[in-house]
Amino acid sequence: MALTPPALPTPLQISRFGTLTSLGATEAGFAALIEGRSGFGPGPDWVPREQPVACVRSPVGDGARTVALALAALGGLDVDPRGLAVIVATTTSDMLAGELAIEAWVKGGKPARPVDYMWSHLAHWPAVAVADHLGATGPALVVSTACTSGTVAIGVAADLVRAGRCERALVVGADALCRTTIHGFRSLSAYSTTRCRPMDKARDGMAIGEAAAWLLLEPRTASPTPGGARFSLIGVATATDAYHLTAPEPRGSGVLRAIAGATRGLDPAHIDHVNAHATGTEANDAAEAAALSRAAPRAAISATKGASGHTLGAAGVLEAVWLLQAMEAGVIPPVVGLEDPVDGVDVAGVVRSREQTVGVSVNLAFGGHNAAVAFRKEAR
Repeated sequence: MALTPPALPTPLQISRFGTLTSLGATEAGFAALIEGRSGFGPGPDWVPREQPVACVRSPVGDGARTVALALAALGGLDVDPRGLAVIVATTTSDMLAGELAIEAWVKGGKPARPVDYMWSHLAHWPAVAVADHLGATGPALVVSTACTSGTVAIGVAADLVRAGRCERALVVGADALCRTTIHGFRSLSAYSTTRCRPMDKARDGMAIGEAAAWLLLEPRTASPTPGGARFSLIGVATATDAYHLTAPEPRGSGVLRAIAGATRGLDPAHIDHVNAHATGTEANDAAEAAALSRAAPRAAISATKGASGHTLGAAGVLEAVWLLQAMEAGVIPPVVGLEDPVDGVDVAGVVRSREQTVGVSVNLAFGGHNAAVAFRKEAR
């Protein structure tokens, strides 16, 4: 009996995007990245002096900071709220607000700001806040899969649009500094006390940053939407190592499978640019370099956490947007802090020109979780 072949997925496009990081907002922030600038600087008083952090310096409004970062990154976004889904990626929601409130209560005082601190601890709070801000009528939800959250959120958004659950989907990644993450990574001996040096042989750990980024995902139409339809989503995939709670599988087997799934069988030689997760820890970068040397042997590799810090739940969306900007500009961002590159991958501490058609962004997370998203730059 003849079987009907499965229908191809609905083609999707990324029509608009934005960022807010320690380097600045969308265009200014990307320009600073290309210039090789670092967003690291002094942090709040509660951050240990020896721990480098990358804070957003521009005003982001009052209230819980993760939500404030997300709304500030969106700015005056004009999008039809009818049938708009909102998918937010975050790891800690607005946990800092609760941490500070608990500290005040323990010391016999009162919280400094009139925020519902218990509500701010809930993971879905940012999605509700963003959806209410825009008047979105589609599904609103949060994805929290540690450091793969942003990439997974793009996949969830694609599934919702293709399933007809919404007309278009806004994917937002947002995370602010909080004590749990700063001290948590310190307790794992994973935090650098010098500077974050991704893909460098002398790397000594990661460093946290805060950021918000967003992209609008919708079906590809005959005529571009406002801002122009420049990029198509090839695919999103995840794979789990089941190797260790916090360490990656040393050969990067899960990274290989995630990239293969996201690129849907595309010849690895056709991948032009990979934005690596590259946290600057010994284990992560070694495993990822081993995987990328096989998964994308001809690709130029960028690693942006030396400039922005590890922005946790925001990382997947932020790094996807920076990848799109790099593809549009025809450049490979420099790896800030790189002096002695690891072997096996094409990384450099200077900006390079390169035409790019296919780009991939990769993220790794606790529990051996790996995620990849692939894009194609379309001819105008």
